[in-house]
Amino acid sequence: MKILSRYIIKEAAAYFVVSLITFTGILLTLRMLRLASLIINKGVELKQIAIVFFAIVPAFMEVAIPLATMLGVMLAFGRLSGDSEIIVMRSSGISITQLVRPILLFGLFCGTLSFAVTQTLSPWGFRVLSRTLFEIARSKSTAGLEPGVFNKLGDMTLYTEKIDYETGALERVLIDDKRSKDERKIITAKTGEIVSNEEERTITLRLFDGQIHEELNPKYVITAYDTNSVELNSDEIFNTDSQSRGASNRELTRPQLEAAKDKFRAMIADYEAHPEKEEAGRLTAKLPGQAPFLSKKDLQRKIRRLNVEEVRRFSMPYASFILALMALPLGIQLPRSQKTWGAGLSAAMGLGVFVIYYGLLSTGVALAEGGRLSPYLALWIPNIVVTIIAAVSIWKIGTEQWQSMAQRLEDSLRPLVSRIQARRAAKA
Repeated sequence: MKILSRYIIKEAAAYFVVSLITFTGILLTLRMLRLASLIINKGVELKQIAIVFFAIVPAFMEVAIPLATMLGVMLAFGRLSGDSEIIVMRSSGISITQLVRPILLFGLFCGTLSFAVTQTLSPWGFRVLSRTLFEIARSKSTAGLEPGVFNKLGDMTLYTEKIDYETGALERVLIDDKRSKDERKIITAKTGEIVSNEEERTITLRLFDGQIHEELNPKYVITAYDTNSVELNSDEIFNTDSQSRGASNRELTRPQLEAAKDKFRAMIADYEAHPEKEEAGRLTAKLPGQAPFLSKKDLQRKIRRLNVEEVRRFSMPYASFILALMALPLGIQLPRSQKTWGAGLSAAMGLGVFVIYYGLLSTGVALAEGGRLSPYLALWIPNIVVTIIAAVSIWKIGTEQWQSMAQRLEDSLRPLVSRIQARRAAKA
C-alpha cells in the first residue's frame, strides 16, 4: 500500500504544481495589466513594480491553492480512470477507503501549505504591498491621477484641471467624498497640494480657498474655508481596486488583529459610559480638516470585519483539505464516460463545486460583516456543505451505489434531456 499511496500522491502532486502555477500566473497577469500604466505612462521604477508583483503573490495563492488542490486530485484520478487503473485496483480488492488514505495525506499537506500562506505569507505580502505603494506615492504622489478627468479613489472622486507632477500642486479641485454612508460631501478648492505622512502612511490632499457642500437633513449647508485637509490611503491614490478596510485588516498578524479588536471594544465601552463623547466627536468631525468620525456603529462594524478576517484564515486551509477529498469522487470515471467526455465533465463539475463554494463563502462574508450571522458559522458553512457532499459521494461510490459522480449526473439529467427532446419532436 505504501507504493500505491506514493504513486497516487505523485500523480496528484504533479497536476497540483501545474495547476497552481497556471492559476497564480493568470491572476498575476490580470493584476499586473492594471499596473502597467504606472510603468508606461508615469515612470514608476521597474524595481518597485517587481516588489508589488511578489507582494501580491501570497494573496493570489490563497485562492489558487484550494483550486489547484482539487484539480490536482481530480485530474490524477481522471487519468487513472482513463487508463483503467482504477478498475484494476478495485478488482484487485483495493477499497475506496484505501484510495482515500493518500488523498488525506495530500490534502493535509495542501491544507498546511494554505495555513502558512494565510497566517504568515499573506499578511507579510500585504504589509510589503502597503509599504511599497506608499513609497511610490511619496516619490510620485500624483502618479495615479490624471488632470481633466474624474479620478476614482476608492469611495472618492477627484477632478483637477492641472497637476504639477514635480511638486504635487493642484489647480481648481473638485472632490466628491462618499466615504461616509451617512453623509456625502462636495468639496471645491481653487488650489491644493498632495503631501504624504511616512509615519501614518497616508497621503493628504491639502486644499486652499474653497467650500464644502453637504446635505444635513433637512438643511443644505455650505461651509467656506481657507485651509482644509482630506486624507487618503496610498492604495486609493493608485486605484489598485483594493479596499482600504480590507487591505488594512489583511496585513495584520493575529496578535495585531486581537489588539485592534480590544482597542475598538474599549472605545465602545467608553461611548457607553459617556454618551456625550460620541455626540461631541460626531459634531467635531464635521469641521473642515477633521478626520472621519468613528461612531459606535462603525466600531462594531470594524470588529465584525476583524472577526471575519481572523476566521477566514482558518477556514481557507480547511477548504484545501476538504476539496482534495471532494475531488476524489469527481475524478473517478467509467471508461465509457472517459471516452465520451474525457476529463471535461469532471473538470466542469469540479469548477462548478469550486464556484458554489466561493459563492457560499462570499455570501457568508457578507452576512457576517452585516451582523446577521456569526462569522464562525457563516464562513464555515461552505466547508460543512462540501464535507457532507464529499463524505456521501465517497460512501456511495465505495458501496457501489454510484459508479461515479459523472455517471450519477448523467442519470439524473437523462429524464430532463428526454423531456426536452420529446417536446422538440412534438413541436416539429
